[in-house]
Amino acid sequence: MTDPQSDPEPEREGAAGQPQDLDFDIDFDGIVQTRVAQHRTLCFRRHFDVPVASVWPHLVRPELLSGWLAAADTLEPAAGGAVVLRWLNTDQQGRPTVATGTVSGWDPPTLVEYDTDIHGRIHFELQDEGGGSALALEVTMPAPVDRLATYLAGWHLHLDYLADALDGDPVDWSDWDRELAERWQPLYEWYAARYGG
Repeated sequence: MTDPQSDPEPEREGAAGQPQDLDFDIDFDGIVQTRVAQHRTLCFRRHFDVPVASVWPHLVRPELLSGWLAAADTLEPAAGGAVVLRWLNTDQQGRPTVATGTVSGWDPPTLVEYDTDIHGRIHFELQDEGGGSALALEVTMPAPVDRLATYLAGWHLHLDYLADALDGDPVDWSDWDRELAERWQPLYEWYAARYGG
């Protein structure tokens, strides 16, 4: 897991301000990339000491998704299938967040992509890496992204929860208030200092 106190490079741009692809051979969390003017992509990369075959089910099986990300009220495992993800932590008003959409990419066991109404395109890609696996997560949302630090901290923490779930310790959502204070808040403050609230 990457140390949130490291200093990842923010948006990268090439000649004439054109966006460059990120180097997925480095470890990073919470990079914001502009690929087209109308969207922002939040990019994360994690290494896990388990094979791709062990990570894949956590990205696509409802009973495992709920241990780190959200309850999959609907998940049709094929391109074009329906997906409804209900976050088990709540927003500041105590309401769950529900994202509805389609499975827009499906290539087991390395790629799944969900196009959702409120979280944009959520793209997971796995590859073998050094006896374990690397996961690249890209979340593409319309620009400008309000509450950017909130989203960055949230996705960062969900990936921390995935690492915990892979170690046999899925998140206890009933303890979210403590998690919010102890784990999410420091991430939020770090991302807010880097990218603004």
